Amino acid sequence: MAAGNARARRVRSVQIDNGALHAAVAALRMATGLAAGEAALASLSALIAMPKAIWSPDVAWPLFDPRADAFMRRQGWPEEIIAGLWRDHVALRMPLNIRCRFEHTPFAISLTDDHRRRRAPYSGEQKRVAAMMLALGLQAVLVVPLHLPRGRVAMLGWAGPQTLVEVEALLAAAGPALLAAGHYFSALAAGEAGADGPREEERTPLTPREWDCLRLLAQGFREAEIAQQNGIAPTTVRYHLDNVAAKFGAKTRAHAVALAAGLGLVGEV
Repeated sequence: MAAGNARARRVRSVQIDNGALHAAVAALRMATGLAAGEAALASLSALIAMPKAIWSPDVAWPLFDPRADAFMRRQGWPEEIIAGLWRDHVALRMPLNIRCRFEHTPFAISLTDDHRRRRAPYSGEQKRVAAMMLALGLQAVLVVPLHLPRGRVAMLGWAGPQTLVEVEALLAAAGPALLAAGHYFSALAAGEAGADGPREEERTPLTPREWDCLRLLAQGFREAEIAQQNGIAPTTVRYHLDNVAAKFGAKTRAHAVALAAGLGLVGEV
């Protein structure tokens, strides 16, 4: 109980200049280019005293991502850390990337095993990358997961010298503003990369029968079961699902379900 009370006092003790924080987020929202956006991120870094930013447009992407790589280089990350993150898909398996896929609000992770709270210790290349970050004087990472359309999950984060408890206290004071900043930067980066909005086929409305077939497919029902529940023939179900895939521009039915789920169109499954 005493430890919990001490931690609560530390959470309350963090002071953030809210005016400067909101001004930096507003500057990010109004930024018209990536350079201006990264300047606003630098202001946020200074405010929270976490000097090293990291960003990924899709944490589930297992291959080398030139945009994430270029961002880290502009942030001044050492070459050996950048190379380590790409080696053997380490970035894909890093704890912060994994947690981004399941959490929707900002969180903190420690770079030291002794503060990982019953989580598996770092090992292999992950341990080597964590050790290199510790050697720079970094102890923890503040992570902002960004759940985006089409099932993508981006991530914006900052690494700094604070302990895990100190970063969690920082999140209690500035978490909502940092989450907003993450979404503004993600939108800015997408626009800079020429990413378009929803494709026409994503906006094309499905027929009521196509919606019924898609939702049941997303819930794990087979063609024959979908046909029975809708009182139609299996060949008709196949026809409707082929139409669904075509309207979403999907390669397969599973791809169509994934796209629909990423757009929030099939509800809870």
